[in-house]
Amino acid sequence: MRLVITSQKTDTLDRWQRVFEGCGDVICQPGLRAETPVDAVLMAGIFALERYGGRPGVNHAQILENRRGDGWHSLIIVPPGRPMTRDAEGGWKVQAEYAHIQPAYFAASRSFRAIEEWNAHHFERQISVVEINLPLMDMDNPVDDSSPQSFKKAFKEHCEARPDDG
Repeated sequence: MRLVITSQKTDTLDRWQRVFEGCGDVICQPGLRAETPVDAVLMAGIFALERYGGRPGVNHAQILENRRGDGWHSLIIVPPGRPMTRDAEGGWKVQAEYAHIQPAYFAASRSFRAIEEWNAHHFERQISVVEINLPLMDMDNPVDDSSPQSFKKAFKEHCEARPDDG
């Protein structure tokens, strides 16, 4: 699998580029969206679900088909949120068993797993190049180190588990 990371913010893209330095399967491109052909785009549920369908979910990423003809990719990958529960005061918090997992790592690892499952069942429409659109993932923050590091960790684990993938 290859990743194309996009952002219009040079500082954010530079940070992601530094984190993924030396990883030949990852490129960073400035712009609103990838110039390189990709098979799917990773998009946070707050941007994707109302437009492309699906429902908010936990544990499993969703791969939605874009039938809108809006110029975006034909497949939209929506990562899950970490499972939440109500605390004693009635507010929401991440369930204790998931609290130690970085949100970006959770999103990336579950998305890579969903891509693997998709590819196992859609031989005619494989996902091998994925755009990570940082604004559409709500990760376009030039001072955030944890998100790119979490994505790299999840991507490295995915690649190590599937050495023939790519």
